[in-house]
Amino acid sequence: MKLVVMGPGGVGGYFGARLAAADNDVTFVARGAHLEAMRTHGLRLDSEIGALHLRPVKAVADAAEISTADAIIFAVKLADTEGAAERLAGLVGNGATVFTFQNGVESAERIGKELGADHVVAGAARINAQITTPGVIRQQGKFASLEFGEADGQKARARPRCLSPASRPASLPRSARISRARSG
Repeated sequence: MKLVVMGPGGVGGYFGARLAAADNDVTFVARGAHLEAMRTHGLRLDSEIGALHLRPVKAVADAAEISTADAIIFAVKLADTEGAAERLAGLVGNGATVFTFQNGVESAERIGKELGADHVVAGAARINAQITTPGVIRQQGKFASLEFGEADGQKARARPRCLSPASRPASLPRSARISRARSG
């Protein structure tokens, strides 16, 4: 499974690292000191659920450097939504689906205006995590989950195996599972 993490901060970095450790092909789109630290030292999770040091890490400064992906975990700050979404047009044009895990109820709609609503799945992240220093994410508590579902309440489209409720990567602790929210 080829995954892209757009915004590898607390949410994107944590779940992207767990998915990479479970043998998914994950590329992180980052910037600044966090990008350089990931390239140089990898990505470290200081987590109450289980520590992880992912090294080496595939990290780029621009999504245009990536030719294809099956799914995109979209976890940028809400203020950066439109600009970040625009940079994903090539990946979405090649078949990738965007799973948004941002704060804000209008996130999927805003991304949909840039990329087409049929390419976006809304979600929620339930985690307490943040970057403590570049290349290091601290997660606190005994829970970490991603939940997502169709905005229109219809049956969910096919999802990449690593982002479906039946799939729990072996290295992803039970309390850090990824699940699909039930509609209606």
